[in-house]
Amino acid sequence: MANLRKKFSKIYDQYINKIYRFIFLKVNSQEIAQDLTSETFLRGWESFKEKNEEIENIQAFLYRIARNLVTDH
Repeated sequence: MANLRKKFSKIYDQYINKIYRFIFLKVNSQEIAQDLTSETFLRGWESFKEKNEEIENIQAFLYRIARNLVTDH
């Protein structure tokens, strides 16, 4: 589990700003963008744990989560 956390921590560091910007440009609110970004990574982490890293394209996966959250918002 610790190894998974390290890997996802690197993913988080790599994509946090990109995902935030993507969401912010859609919702035009810092507060909402922060909330949806947090939810994106929470859902990403849950899937990452369940699928044991079998996600082929993590960037596309995170953007899909973010897009769906923005749409649902």
